Amino acid sequence: MALSIMAEIATIKFMNIFKKLLLYCFVLNCSFFFGQEKTDISQQSFESISDSINKYLFNDLPKAVDASNAFILKAKRESDTKKEWQGIQALAIIYERHRELDKAQKQFEKALSFAAKNKLEGEIVGSYILGAQVQMSLSNVSKALEILETALLKSEGIENEFWRENVLQYISYILQMSGDTQKAIEIRKKTISIYKNKPLDSAFTATTKKTILVNTYSELSGSFLKIKQADSAKYYSRQISKLVTPEDSCNQRILYEAQGEIAFFEKKYSEAKKNFRAASKICDLNSPLMDLRMNYDLGKVEHGEGNFEAAKELLQQSLDNYDVKPEEEGFMSDYYKLLADSYKETGNLERANFYFEKYINTTSEFDKIKSEVKASTKAQEIEKFRSELKTLEAEKEKKQTYLNYLFLGASLIILALLFILLRFYRNKKKNEAKFEALLKKMKNSSEDNLNIIDTKDDVLEEKNTIDVPNEIKQQILDGLKKLEKQEYYLKQDCNSYNVAKKINTNTSYLSKVINSHYGKNFNTYINDLRINYTIVRLKNDVIFRSYSVQSIAEEVGYKSADSFTKYFKKDTGLNPSFYIKEIKNIA
Repeated sequence: MALSIMAEIATIKFMNIFKKLLLYCFVLNCSFFFGQEKTDISQQSFESISDSINKYLFNDLPKAVDASNAFILKAKRESDTKKEWQGIQALAIIYERHRELDKAQKQFEKALSFAAKNKLEGEIVGSYILGAQVQMSLSNVSKALEILETALLKSEGIENEFWRENVLQYISYILQMSGDTQKAIEIRKKTISIYKNKPLDSAFTATTKKTILVNTYSELSGSFLKIKQADSAKYYSRQISKLVTPEDSCNQRILYEAQGEIAFFEKKYSEAKKNFRAASKICDLNSPLMDLRMNYDLGKVEHGEGNFEAAKELLQQSLDNYDVKPEEEGFMSDYYKLLADSYKETGNLERANFYFEKYINTTSEFDKIKSEVKASTKAQEIEKFRSELKTLEAEKEKKQTYLNYLFLGASLIILALLFILLRFYRNKKKNEAKFEALLKKMKNSSEDNLNIIDTKDDVLEEKNTIDVPNEIKQQILDGLKKLEKQEYYLKQDCNSYNVAKKINTNTSYLSKVINSHYGKNFNTYINDLRINYTIVRLKNDVIFRSYSVQSIAEEVGYKSADSFTKYFKKDTGLNPSFYIKEIKNIA
């Protein structure tokens, strides 16, 4: 089953953070339901240790890690590879929850390697799902989708219903985030049809079944609210109410949240507030992230009621207590926008502008891969908000000569626009000519030996190769060709030291041979290869063209978009964005 959703991913909303956590709590809990046994931190039963893991998962990193290590130790002692994999996976989930993503990534790789070594086919799929989660936490959506595609193929290859549905459910989250709610609904309905009538056994217990159905009903309720079908959302909320009991606090919390979202959608703010407050008082996960989410829910209700001061206090206090990591910024767009609007309504225009700028910045990377329609909608929203701020500022200042200034400003703007348009037109013509020349070079270059970009340096570091034996010189040239074929130049660790090491020479000989043979310094040599690769791949690869400039830069070996853009323009005379736009027009 091939996936075609990579190009559809648009924006990830803050509200999905909690749902994403629920999904992985589900994966963790369900994993521990398989083959549990009561034997005797590592002398206890597996069930008791897993209870400790879940108890400390959100609020005590050292204790959660200790419990997971005890689980692994017990599994090793009993030669239980599946349990050992569960312990390794639990460690990765714990690190991901506490936003120690480097450690989470290492644990994911360890879990995948362990599952593969021990031929645990279902657990291989589970490892891939975990890897996708880590990439999503790093805001690397394209990499997460690539991993999920592999997981889906693996799950279908082993015909494992449980793991396949887990992968599809995660894909449905990403579809929902991207705006393709209808596809997400289709996947979730299929999950319901599979598990609703599935017979219970030692692995698929009544608790497991309830967990899956409650979470899926909750997601379906949210999906239907997304497409403004409140009646369908209420139907799935009622399905949750049929399953949960007052003693079942965590599922009861999900019910309150679903009912709160429906009431908020219908502008029944008093009812929404009642449900959200009830949810915040049960199944206390003691997690700053949960507090942030609950205050967002309560804040949006206060905002809806027109209690902007209360909304501002709730949102700002919760944000002050939560350390938003750089990789989490992309999930905070709705939060920042609501806080900005609350500040605007209370007259604090400086703070309103501050948070609205953060809102724009958090969504910018996702906007790059949105459709033109969505991008246009976002631009209109930004312009509208800024216009409101300007109007309020103008009213506050009460300029006596407002109309005169407005007339003068308009005249200057028109003149400036005329100048900009003229300059733009001239630059556009020049860039189009450069683009055509670049295309011609590409057409005339052979596929095996692309030399579209071949920069020569006026000042060379070590041109003299008298002291380099001929056999060493040939060895270096052959080694360089081999590394070119392997596309090693796309690695960020590609430097003269590492290249010299790979072809068994030293940096001095390497520099001299490159200077003499290619007429350029080492850095120029590597940059030319990278830019050659980039312009050809952008021409031939539709998916690559949909990447942000930052992602393209990282893909071809640069650490920043600025460095990539500098060398791309230096070698081609064009900005990457202009080149991509023109390639799209002729593709």
